[in-house]
Amino acid sequence: MNTEKTYLIRLYFKNALRVGAARSGVGIEASQDYIHSDSFWAALANYWALLGSAGGISFAEFLEGFRVGSTSSGASSGVPPLFTISSVFPFARSSGMRRYWLPKPLSVPFDLSTSNSKESRDSERENYGKALKQARLLSDKTFTNWQAFEHQVGYEVGNEKDFSSTGKNNVRPQSSLDRITSQSNLFHSGISYLNPNDNDEGLYVLVKTSDERVKEALEEVLDVIRDAGGLGGDISSGCGELVNYSIELIGSNDKKWAFLRECDGANARCLLSLCLPSDPKTISTKLVAYDTVLRKGWTGSLTASLQRKRQTLYMLSEGTVLSVEEQGQMATITPASTKTPDWTGQHPVYRYGYAFSVPIKITFED
Repeated sequence: MNTEKTYLIRLYFKNALRVGAARSGVGIEASQDYIHSDSFWAALANYWALLGSAGGISFAEFLEGFRVGSTSSGASSGVPPLFTISSVFPFARSSGMRRYWLPKPLSVPFDLSTSNSKESRDSERENYGKALKQARLLSDKTFTNWQAFEHQVGYEVGNEKDFSSTGKNNVRPQSSLDRITSQSNLFHSGISYLNPNDNDEGLYVLVKTSDERVKEALEEVLDVIRDAGGLGGDISSGCGELVNYSIELIGSNDKKWAFLRECDGANARCLLSLCLPSDPKTISTKLVAYDTVLRKGWTGSLTASLQRKRQTLYMLSEGTVLSVEEQGQMATITPASTKTPDWTGQHPVYRYGYAFSVPIKITFED
């Protein structure tokens, strides 16, 4: 059996990127700064289907690799999928070095833990409690210290540049036309602007696989996305245009990414992706600190002429901490035939829910 390898994929965008968010304000289509793992998998699946085969892996074999093909039951079998992916987070060059942003673990950091002295806890809470609460993403350096249950995480979060320094976020006005009355309606949507010059900033995703063909397959799929497609929303308006990408193997001795493999004293796991638990009935016994994300929307299939509402579900969010490793599973979210009978005869629709997690050290007394 081949050894599992981890690849780092960096994505560079021509200019604007729009990633829709589930929770929006009145008259505003909300956006976020990163792409959830299930959305990125869906993009890969769409273009893989258009190609028919990538890297010598047919689309049918691709689906079978995630236990959702024509001969699969769809249930989690304990066998690793073809590959697992993290969510797609921002990165930027700072002082000549690339800084990679990661989800804030939802566990209590050492600074605020009962393992720390009360005097120190009170001081940290007063000085950095607000910054710790508001932070959504952490730099890789700060994440590693949080993961290792070390001192001064609050100081680091309070004094480092926020991840929003990667790219520029804005809200732009847009107009829609009523098909019956031709009346225009004004609404606003969030958008991020990324600068690809000198490979300064973009998004990155981590991929784990033991199949030697996957790297070549991903290159073929990303070539098509770069040359003839895009990522995210409003592609027809010029958003999400991929200008370049790179794929590199993370070596087993690469200290910068050692946190993916090891953590002294680790006794839990932290998600770097969304996750659909393989056994929802028992997941509550594994959760240490968690949040959920509502996943809904429309079918975005490139091989079907219809666009219909997919089935809605909740998934564990990035940053969720579990007491044991969780594999996750796929979900079938094909539009319900009772509500959308016109989808009958189209292909099934799936939601990627496998977990990409790293070890983390916590105390269960917090």
